[in-house]
Amino acid sequence: MSKADQTPGSKHRRPSLPAPASPPTTYGRPVYGQRQEPAKGSIVVVVTLRKDAAVAVLDLVTRHGLSRSGAAHHLIRLGAGLKPLPPLD
Repeated sequence: MSKADQTPGSKHRRPSLPAPASPPTTYGRPVYGQRQEPAKGSIVVVVTLRKDAAVAVLDLVTRHGLSRSGAAHHLIRLGAGLKPLPPLD
């Protein structure tokens, strides 16, 4: 007989579950890992950058205060021959 079988009332006891976690406060931003709906007329691109491209993106981030996605968007526009958007226009 196992120890669990010897405990009185063990047949009627449910295992306890941890309390559900409260949702994180995001202050209007999506939680990391949650999918955000793209703006109408846009697409979502997920990429892995080589080191030279990552350095260029991070350089724009530090020099102009852009987000990483904003800096990558700027470089993609330049590579496509499009005019840059503010604040880099």
